[in-house]
Amino acid sequence: MTRSLPDPYQAVLRRFNRLGVRYVVVGMAGINYYAANPAETFATLDYDLFLEPTLENVGRAVRGLTTLGFTLGTAEGRLDPRRLRIVVRDQRTLVATTPDGLSVELLLRVSGYPFSELAKDARTFSVRGVPVRVGRLAKLLRSKQLAGRPKDRAFLKRYQLLLEKDIEG
Repeated sequence: MTRSLPDPYQAVLRRFNRLGVRYVVVGMAGINYYAANPAETFATLDYDLFLEPTLENVGRAVRGLTTLGFTLGTAEGRLDPRRLRIVVRDQRTLVATTPDGLSVELLLRVSGYPFSELAKDARTFSVRGVPVRVGRLAKLLRSKQLAGRPKDRAFLKRYQLLLEKDIEG
């Protein structure tokens, strides 16, 4: 499937592909790839990438984002590269941001699925010639359901209404 919408994360995806970073787009960012048209997309303030949680893979991702001008941190503050092994061991989320507001979350675990399970049947979309690995829609929705956060429950209710409207229309 070819996407024609502009994607501000295209440079990240291109760099990750070039570096061999093993990732799957998840969360709202992943769900949006399945939208039939722009009206069916959902606003999100970040871009969620589920990384294979190995030190080598996460290290490649961190280096790639750093060269693109991103600053990386965890819930404890700015990432100390010497502590990357601990971040990977504990499967903490890394947040990468740019001064102009782009935000990428590097997830080392997601609700309901290990990386291998989401990666094995991930779908590849093409965004202006850049291959993008995206988790299967059913798994992305199930992960949101399993997470059970209020914002996920609200999204799933709204998404169900959208599906019902499409079926009726």
